[in-house]
Amino acid sequence: MWGTIVPRKILSISEALSNPMRRRILVLLWENPGVSLRQLAKRLGIGMGNLSGHLLILERVGLIKEVRKGRRLEIYLNTEVMDFNRKVSLNGGDQGG
Repeated sequence: MWGTIVPRKILSISEALSNPMRRRILVLLWENPGVSLRQLAKRLGIGMGNLSGHLLILERVGLIKEVRKGRRLEIYLNTEVMDFNRKVSLNGGDQGG
């Protein structure tokens, strides 16, 4: 399962999490799994274009998943990647060397 996560991706996750708005997005997704784009933009107080840019970055590094249900697009956290990144952070990225 973890074989698909490469060190370059871990760095990208750290970069993605360095932005305060993206961290706010992740908190809202944690509290509201499956929220729609419109609901998310409204709760954050930002426009759809701005939100789309942040979501694209979060999706590229694997932190979120988009699920289409009919015409509705729902956004979810990818908890497997979040858990992995947390474990790496707690270990300080130590490679044992």
